[in-house]
Amino acid sequence: MTKNTNTSMRRFAAKCLWIWGMVMAFVASAEAENKVTIDNFNIKVDEEKTISVYLENSDPMVGLQMDFKLPKGLDFVPNSVQRDEVRLSRSSHSIYMNEVQSSADELAEGIKTVRLLIQPNGVYNIAGDRGAVAYFKVRANANMVETSEIVLDNIVGSSSEFEESGNIKGYHLDSYTAHVGPNVGFFYLTEDSICVKNDGSVKKVSLGLRNYTSVRGMEAVLSLPEGLSLDTEANGAPKFEYGERLPQNLSISSSILEDGRTKLVLSGLTSETLKGDTGVVFSFFVKASETFQEVAELSLDEIILSDNAGHGINMEGELVMKVINSFIAYYTPANDSIQGLRTRYEAAVEKINTEAANVKDSAIVVNAVQEVATRIEDLQKSVNEAYANETLATIYDEVLAPVVEIDTAIVDMVEMVLDYQQKVTANEEAYTRLTADIAAVQAKLDAAKTTIETDYAEVAEQFTADIAALQEDIDSISNEVKDLYDEVKLTAESQIDATAIEAGIEKVLADAKKAHEGSSIAGVKGPEGAELLGIYTVSGKRVAAPLKGQVNIFKYSDGTVKKFYMK
Repeated sequence: MTKNTNTSMRRFAAKCLWIWGMVMAFVASAEAENKVTIDNFNIKVDEEKTISVYLENSDPMVGLQMDFKLPKGLDFVPNSVQRDEVRLSRSSHSIYMNEVQSSADELAEGIKTVRLLIQPNGVYNIAGDRGAVAYFKVRANANMVETSEIVLDNIVGSSSEFEESGNIKGYHLDSYTAHVGPNVGFFYLTEDSICVKNDGSVKKVSLGLRNYTSVRGMEAVLSLPEGLSLDTEANGAPKFEYGERLPQNLSISSSILEDGRTKLVLSGLTSETLKGDTGVVFSFFVKASETFQEVAELSLDEIILSDNAGHGINMEGELVMKVINSFIAYYTPANDSIQGLRTRYEAAVEKINTEAANVKDSAIVVNAVQEVATRIEDLQKSVNEAYANETLATIYDEVLAPVVEIDTAIVDMVEMVLDYQQKVTANEEAYTRLTADIAAVQAKLDAAKTTIETDYAEVAEQFTADIAALQEDIDSISNEVKDLYDEVKLTAESQIDATAIEAGIEKVLADAKKAHEGSSIAGVKGPEGAELLGIYTVSGKRVAAPLKGQVNIFKYSDGTVKKFYMK
């Protein structure tokens, strides 16, 4: 069964190649923007890798054929070819790939030729104009010890159109060369990005290596953006820091290339190799000038690694690190945020001075204004410290988190002060009104006291306690109002309740009058009909009735004064 299947496949391949050869016999050469490429890659011994075959065609094509020259370190994996289902459907195209005979010179070098054939099943164009059309696998053998080449040549495409001559229109595409190297490891930068200050301070960049084989040297080309330069030793040579993996015989040298880039070379006088298989190899130092932009990139490319056998192995790709000017990217916007706070704070203070002049110097307002100012200065201090110790980039959001809170505090401060101004105004007005009300009540009590002491003198002592109690009630109300005033709690709705006091005043007056009318002198008339106002001892003490055995002085309403001795 297997034998019959293999025989059938060989016949199919032979048929395809025969048909394709007939087609190619009538192809007219036509140059156009058409090309076939594959990616550069690295591969370990015994590792399989899938190769993508890319076709970029400005002309429509129905079929395609090409040869791959594989170096001695690579083998084609039989039956591994796959179509790209987007560009080549099963119904529109057949696809075949197999080894074909190489030239004697190629065989002597270990080069193997593999042919890819894409055959249309009718008049169907390859879909699209760019992208992969097919994939196949290769496997690395023990000969994959240094960087080699995969050459694509004999690349021919066919069209469904015919030339005027009657021949099928076809296209000869340029050959293409890709590089393949043994996957002996990979270099890496220990950080994806760094922040630098544009004041000439230095920042370290560390290059690490994960290697799968012994390594005795390397070289790479360093590209620095404008405004960023290498820190140097006293002699002007770039400054390097050697990693613990480097033996004493290895040293780093550098040179400036014509394009301004810096070539770095790690080499030694012996075959001694790097210690271990992972970690930092060496570090260099960069510094930024004031011309350095906000964000740029430094890169290491054209990296070649030397193994312990002296093979030079290209390391595909480049290492890129983002370099951020922390002064422009972080410190400047942070200060802009703080300046914005200061501007809004100053406007708030001006509003307070203008619209709350009566309270601007009060302790509560002065303390509130000072608290916001202190918070702004504390924020500035935090930003300056973070920038100085080079942590501003990593904790930027954390450091500037208080901005929103301080903004809110500024708004709240103004609202509080203006509200306080209204409260103070209302408090003053209420205090003036209430003290006038209290004064009116006090005047009533004082008038009542005078009336009793003058008109009802002989009974006045009976009402001393009542008058004192009323005075105490007035004083209590007055003290309560004063306390509320001091606490700025008086409002337009604030009132005093003096109803009971006023009623008490009226009552004591009435009671005093009644007591007076019931006294022994009430209704007593003088010689001319004048009313007796009071009786006094010779010492001037007023008494309710004449005292026996003493001289009593009688005072009348017409001003007459008479003395009597009572037996």
